[in-house]
Amino acid sequence: MAWARALNPWLTCRLRLRVSPSHVIRQKPLSADIAACRRKQADTYHLSFNLMSVSLMPTSWIESESKVLARAIRCHRTLSHLVHFGLDGAFPFPEHPYGQDVLVAINVLRQRLGLSVDGRPGDVDLLVVPTRDSPMADRAIAIEIKIVRPTMAKPSRNANAMGASQAIGLFEDGFPFAGLVHICIPSPLPPELHLSVPKALNKLGPDGKLLYSGEFFSFDPFPLLSAQRQLGRIAALQLPEEVGYNVLGVNLSKDGQRFAGHTLGDERKAVRNPRSSPDLIEAIRRLCVENPDLFRRVCWNDGGG
Repeated sequence: MAWARALNPWLTCRLRLRVSPSHVIRQKPLSADIAACRRKQADTYHLSFNLMSVSLMPTSWIESESKVLARAIRCHRTLSHLVHFGLDGAFPFPEHPYGQDVLVAINVLRQRLGLSVDGRPGDVDLLVVPTRDSPMADRAIAIEIKIVRPTMAKPSRNANAMGASQAIGLFEDGFPFAGLVHICIPSPLPPELHLSVPKALNKLGPDGKLLYSGEFFSFDPFPLLSAQRQLGRIAALQLPEEVGYNVLGVNLSKDGQRFAGHTLGDERKAVRNPRSSPDLIEAIRRLCVENPDLFRRVCWNDGGG
């Protein structure tokens, strides 16, 4: 139960589950009173075996950063929240972050952009280039990505590396906008530990309060709690104020093959790099024009994903 206490105190109380009496193992005869007491303790405090038998989903793809990103850029909803902190900085009000398409590439090697081969990072995990009639390379966003994979056994697991030096490296390379993103993909909690959240209606009652349908939906809080913890860790890095960041806690679909939902709002807007490199901006533009196969064009208003 230590893993649940590490998640959150209010989650610990969710561990008061019903356990089948068959799970009470008697090694020797007990008096009726003692046996009843033991059964009550097991019924109240012990997790049933199905806690540890959450259906094993084919999720080996989450072990690969490139595979996670490949799926993320194919889901408009996930991608839009993943890169919002950068687009919001590149297109401040009255412009709109999603008022133009974006060209998205993953794992772009430094040398393809004319950067020093021995620099850090060795590649750009996610390169986002807004585009209208032509690439808007002067508003390109370079993002360092880290995947965090907490489990029930290790709920506070961190990324293998925080990515601070890589994000700062992108900033120092002269990208117009630079940022760091941590994507939290925890193992799913068993249904017994989900929260029941009331379904709200899209209207107010006579007293001005939101009305509810009386129905509830099941909510796995693990991604939310993981994202909150990771946000604190990133804030403690004290990145340069121009470097934006975002933390995304992700729920997977029941079959474990797609993103089913994610957290919102755990971000800091990127600010234009005062040391943007004109040579790098030109290299980004050329890469978009001469190597379009490296990019996926995302049209926000086509309803995809």
